Amino acid sequence: MKMRIDRISLKDFPPIKNIDIQTSSNLVIIAGANGSGKTRLKEAIVYSFVKPNEPQVSLSLKTTRTEEEIDWRANSLQVVAGNDCPELRKYLSTRTGNNSFLGTLVQVESNRKIGTVQFQSITSTTPDPDEQGLDHSWHLDTIANRWNKLVNNIFAKSAIRNEKIARFTKENPDKTGADAHEAIPDPFLPYQKLFNSLLPDKMLEPIDTRFLRDFEYRTASSQPLSFGSLSSGEREVVTMVFDLAYKKIAHSIILIDEPELHLHPSLTFRFVETLKGLGGGTNQIILFTHSADLISTYYSTGNVFVLNSESTETNQALKLSTLDENHSTVARVISSSLGMFATGKKLVFVEGRNDSADRLIFNNIVQNSFPHFQIVPIGSVGNITMLRSVVDELTNTIFGIDLFFIRDRDGLSDKIVSSLETNSHFRCLPRRHIENYLLDPEILSAVANNLNIDPKKAESSKIEGLLFEIASQNLMRGVLWNIREYIRIEGILSQPEINKSEIDQIPYEQLAENIAKQLEKSLNDASKKFNTKTIQELILEEHKKLKDSLSSNNWGKLLPGKPIFNRFCSDFFHKKPEIIRELYMNLAFSIKPEVFQDISEIFQSFSTLES
Repeated sequence: MKMRIDRISLKDFPPIKNIDIQTSSNLVIIAGANGSGKTRLKEAIVYSFVKPNEPQVSLSLKTTRTEEEIDWRANSLQVVAGNDCPELRKYLSTRTGNNSFLGTLVQVESNRKIGTVQFQSITSTTPDPDEQGLDHSWHLDTIANRWNKLVNNIFAKSAIRNEKIARFTKENPDKTGADAHEAIPDPFLPYQKLFNSLLPDKMLEPIDTRFLRDFEYRTASSQPLSFGSLSSGEREVVTMVFDLAYKKIAHSIILIDEPELHLHPSLTFRFVETLKGLGGGTNQIILFTHSADLISTYYSTGNVFVLNSESTETNQALKLSTLDENHSTVARVISSSLGMFATGKKLVFVEGRNDSADRLIFNNIVQNSFPHFQIVPIGSVGNITMLRSVVDELTNTIFGIDLFFIRDRDGLSDKIVSSLETNSHFRCLPRRHIENYLLDPEILSAVANNLNIDPKKAESSKIEGLLFEIASQNLMRGVLWNIREYIRIEGILSQPEINKSEIDQIPYEQLAENIAKQLEKSLNDASKKFNTKTIQELILEEHKKLKDSLSSNNWGKLLPGKPIFNRFCSDFFHKKPEIIRELYMNLAFSIKPEVFQDISEIFQSFSTLES
């Protein structure tokens, strides 16, 4: 058990109007866009511990050790903004520590740049750092100021250990050197273990107190390297963890501003998990962040709060887990991208993998003309039922953020598209695939010239002819793709439904019979929709439509662009589609941006909509 904050309340503290956060979890994440008030909230909490006679924020502190219950004469302590809290003042005055800190507040600010360590000489009179008391304000100072003293103290502790071992050996002649090392453990060993847990491919070298210099490390095949040669992110995360481990902080509250700065997502995760283990897992860690990856990773804990400074709600701090109540399908579909709700931008969901053509094209359009939108790839929405659920939820903002959805037209019928687009937050592309926008002969000709292809071969008219030839060869493939897409969207079997209140009482034979009957009905409905006759009619209809598009030169909108583009890249350029796609995008916005005009118009229509 530990001392922790279980409620934070702050009013009229610009840009914050009113927030009320209730949680006593080990790990709390407070998220929000730049300017939402995250840092202001953290500063208000720190100030209230520095000056408990004039706190800026109201706090409920939960006592979880007998010591606090005795000091506070209660199992909780209420700090009210603007009112002196003598109990907290008295308690903090007792928070001194030699080799450990218990029940205090620690802050790690976003500015974590450290300078060159100024080493102090170590003599026989150098005191043991563990015997020098530190008050609670030590960890309210900046980490840059703490680092210099921390490194010097680590060297001093190691030097004093050498003296203690020599004295132990002299006073205990019957003991061996191994006995001495066991009785007086190496104070640097915990730091070596922490270093390796954070950076598994690197090993922190032992220190030699005869040579006062930066810590050194090595990789499996390297000579010792200076601590300064680590990447900026690696230095920061090691600095933070060493700083927090220095005084064996336990039963405390740790506030960290923007922990993700300069860190790769995997290193951020290792950092947070290492933090959770410090002090035997007794600390409460509160992270202030706008990292989408960090938020998404810990969403399932239920202790992620999003600050929305524009909200008119009575509480501007909303739990991200409330998505499950009003946006359950959206939450399920976007999955690992949930953290995007802390970016503070309008979110546009697009179908496609993160590295797909969809994201590349949409991001280019957004970056050039609509920077207030954030593109969120969500993979494929499997069927019309889920698609309709997503569309229905789009009109409800999430934490003041507008939601939109763009998808390929694929095999959706005009009737389905029209019904879905009655919601102004949803649009289908006018063309079959996003790759249909990559078939412009003029831009492909410019790509060919860029690759030094024979100018005669690269003429736009010749490219247009080759594209038409490939499109004609893909007629039946286009028919098949559309039919398959139609079946995928329309042909999903309904999931069996059983009353939750009856599920524990119903015999398994009855359960099996109920499920079988529902599936039988679904199969009967599907067989009516997809019998031989209806499939033949669909194929004839699609074949005629696509064949007519070749005659009217409208094939570039209706035939599937993905196989046509891939085939053209192979036959004409003899290169992978990804290479040509990137060159195409680089040139398109400079020589013929109107090729993406109808996509731009979709974003323009979204821009006119307000929350």
